[in-house]
Amino acid sequence: MSYDIQKVINIAKAEVGYLEKKSNSKLDNKTANAGKANYTKYWRDLASDMQGQPWCNCFVNWCFLKAYGKAAAKKLLCTDGGWSYYTPTSAGYFKVKRQWYTSKPQVGDIIYFKNATRIHHVGLVYKVDSSRVYTIEGNTSAGSAVVANGGGVAQKSYSLSSTSIAGYGRPNYGAQAAQAPATSTSYNKTQFIKDVQAAIGAKVDGIAGPETLKKTVTISKTKNHRHKVVLPIQKYLNTLGYNCGTPDGIAGVKFDAAVKTLQSKWMARPDGEITAKATTWKKLLGLA
Repeated sequence: MSYDIQKVINIAKAEVGYLEKKSNSKLDNKTANAGKANYTKYWRDLASDMQGQPWCNCFVNWCFLKAYGKAAAKKLLCTDGGWSYYTPTSAGYFKVKRQWYTSKPQVGDIIYFKNATRIHHVGLVYKVDSSRVYTIEGNTSAGSAVVANGGGVAQKSYSLSSTSIAGYGRPNYGAQAAQAPATSTSYNKTQFIKDVQAAIGAKVDGIAGPETLKKTVTISKTKNHRHKVVLPIQKYLNTLGYNCGTPDGIAGVKFDAAVKTLQSKWMARPDGEITAKATTWKKLLGLA
């Protein structure tokens, strides 16, 4: 089963601007009754007896609950029991499941921040580019630094090399073929063809023809998976709406899933392989 990453991101984005309350009143209003007492609708919906406690992890849990329901949310967050509101514990769940990463974040990851003592803050990744990771966080502020008890929901960004980032928990959303990740930027077919031609040693003119097709190579997660042509394929598949994750030039599990889904749509045999001179290459290059 797969879960639409964009669903939880949209829910989180809709909460931007929410301010915690000074009392257990007007919890559903974004800005009314604002205060510094940690009262929120997120605690009300997940654990009303926790009102008054810091709520960054509660916010993430709440977004997943609203997006996927209780059972699926807990599965995606790797918890085997109740909700975890303590950031070191929730990070530990991902580590136990081997779904913990310290580099190359992806859209939909849970980002964990650390101070000198421990993991102390958390958010949701909604975009990644070549130098920064973009987040939606609860109980923070719009300031540029990590703010672990700021009282509101905000969109923020950090350098990928920030020493405040402890790592990323990656929910197992399953195949994400219906959407391109937020890392995608405009990457048109002409540029894709030029990049392919450069990678395979064909004439670089942005016009696919017999020579370009003749020089194509077979690409899959087991064949030529680090070939130079993998990177433009990843970028183009993302642009088409087939999620390869952050383009890194390595054909892996997400690459395989994206190619299979694309092949199924194109009525080709979904084997995850872009075979030299064959149908999938022809369709990618606009020759079929």
